Amino acid sequence: TLFRSDMLDFCKHKRNYRSGVKLHRLQTALSLYSTSLCGLVLLVDNRINSYSGIKRDFATVCQECTDFHFPQLPDQLEVVQQVVLYARAQRLKKSKQQHELKDNIVGQEDASKNIECSQSNIFPGEFYITRHSNLSEIHVVFHLCVDDNVKSGNITARDPAIMGLRNILKVCCTHDITTISIPLLLVHDMSEEMTIPWCLKRAELVFKCVKGFMMEMASWDGGVSRTVQFLVPQSISDEMFYQLSNMLPQIFRVSSTLTLTSKR
Repeated sequence: TLFRSDMLDFCKHKRNYRSGVKLHRLQTALSLYSTSLCGLVLLVDNRINSYSGIKRDFATVCQECTDFHFPQLPDQLEVVQQVVLYARAQRLKKSKQQHELKDNIVGQEDASKNIECSQSNIFPGEFYITRHSNLSEIHVVFHLCVDDNVKSGNITARDPAIMGLRNILKVCCTHDITTISIPLLLVHDMSEEMTIPWCLKRAELVFKCVKGFMMEMASWDGGVSRTVQFLVPQSISDEMFYQLSNMLPQIFRVSSTLTLTSKR
């Protein structure tokens, strides 16, 4: 399905319906240990313990309701940061062991300095996960790291952001996440360079890659039915949304239903 919506709308509780909020939140909480969890892909920068842009907005939403089940967001991010530091240290150690030849010492020292400068950050295509019981419709959030390259019109199916989506879908397959919401254009906000041809090219790439990943998933989990929700920014034009809506059934071909009636 295709939605024109803010990514965080799936996390926010509707304030206009006081009684409905409690029932909705109860329903989300009751499905917390079910086999039909809901996930969301949030595009973030490479810094884990920083609050800017959509990360700050997401943190604000998480604070609106108390999470009585999982650790608070800052605590979860602190754990993620420690895991990243440990993983980077292990990779650096392994790299040094593989380059102990004397003629590579100088080059290795320079490489080590570059790794050490960025060892607290993650790289494009990598992601970390936070768990929540206090959001409106989402149990799991995948924080996918992207850089300014996603604004380019030249990314391919091997781009780190696309491969990150593949790995996210694989996690969904192995952890009972049956509904996942993905930013179709790999951006949360529109900008001037995102013309109609740019949007059509990007949407076609993501549609086709996700379709391929879903077909691949069928061999991982035996063909469990899953729902992928593609989201585009609210600021997108009506014409552009209409064209994207027409593209979706062309790539994800939907079988027409056939009603059988018995003759008397």
